[in-house]
Amino acid sequence: MYRFQCKQETFRIGDVNFGGQPGKRRTALLGSLFYPRHSMVLDRVTGQVDHAKLEKALAQVSVAAMETECPFGLMLFAETGKAMASYLELMADRSHAPLFLDSPSREVRLAGAMRAAEMGIADRVVYNTLNAGVTREELDGLAGAGVRNAVLLAFNPADLGTKGKIYLLENGGGVLPQGLIEMAKGAGVRNLLLDMAVLASEQSAGNALRALTVSKSKWGLPCGCALHNAVESWPMVQRVKAQEPGIYRHVDTASTVIPIMAGADFVMFGPIESARRNMHAAAFADELLRQSTEELRYDREVPGDH
Repeated sequence: MYRFQCKQETFRIGDVNFGGQPGKRRTALLGSLFYPRHSMVLDRVTGQVDHAKLEKALAQVSVAAMETECPFGLMLFAETGKAMASYLELMADRSHAPLFLDSPSREVRLAGAMRAAEMGIADRVVYNTLNAGVTREELDGLAGAGVRNAVLLAFNPADLGTKGKIYLLENGGGVLPQGLIEMAKGAGVRNLLLDMAVLASEQSAGNALRALTVSKSKWGLPCGCALHNAVESWPMVQRVKAQEPGIYRHVDTASTVIPIMAGADFVMFGPIESARRNMHAAAFADELLRQSTEELRYDREVPGDH
């Protein structure tokens, strides 16, 4: 096993610590709520939900977290600003976990950031994501809302390989005028989570694992990915999913463990309903990493080990 020589940055969002050396900290798991076709959502425009189903899902996550001591965050997917505000109001008092403002629309993400500031919970929310489509208006909006926590998506449409991801973060990769990290910091974002952008199995999904270790070695920032996205498009498992859903679940759980063994600080595992199996798998992987790093000795301490 390995220890990163670069100082590993750590910070706390909500009740979860992000970042650090593999084997010296637990991996945070991020599960999605209110995602497309989520049965608990009654109205996607207003954000009306089935409260009984929501409470059941949160109770299951709570049980899994107690069983495994696995830190977790909740990704709140919304398609309108009104829905995002509704979800934040629902979740603010139901969980101390970090709340990720998850939407394909920058207007919705910014609306969520503004509402979080109004509610006094800006330190608990994470803007998800800043990406290659970022605009000056969005950056100004982040600064205006006082956003301090954000996920940076290392998707480079001009280069799907590892270098494309790193260059997008470092210097813009020919897509942005500056590196995405520099742009985020310029907008006042202090706590950066680097998402290595797994979109589909045929889009060089495996490069996210190498990019993850390179990024932690280069910047020491917390890194992770949503490798389960690749499972959704993997032809081999899709051919048997309908007849044997258990096989799909096994592969899906494996997609949570693989990034952890590559050094991930956080993993996005998909629908919240799969939290228990993923948390148990992550806890096992974390324990193996802890054991494997116990005997590592260096002539000097590596910054960020504690």
